Amino acid sequence: MATVPKETIARILQLHSFEHVSTTITEETLAMLQKYLELFIREAVQRSVANKEVSGDEVQLTHEDLENITGMLLLDM
Repeated sequence: MATVPKETIARILQLHSFEHVSTTITEETLAMLQKYLELFIREAVQRSVANKEVSGDEVQLTHEDLENITGMLLLDM
């Protein structure tokens, strides 16, 4: 299963979360965030599939399916 690359997580934090350019993040923290994002994304997909009215064996999710579960997902986390 593919995961969000640690470099991507670090770049997002550097660009949008840290006030100072000199702020760093440890490798251990990146690994923890990577695992958290994997779980969050997996749960979002599972909830979207559960909420989707399925006809047949194939399920296609859209951004609207994710939008429908976002509020409760964030409250549960």
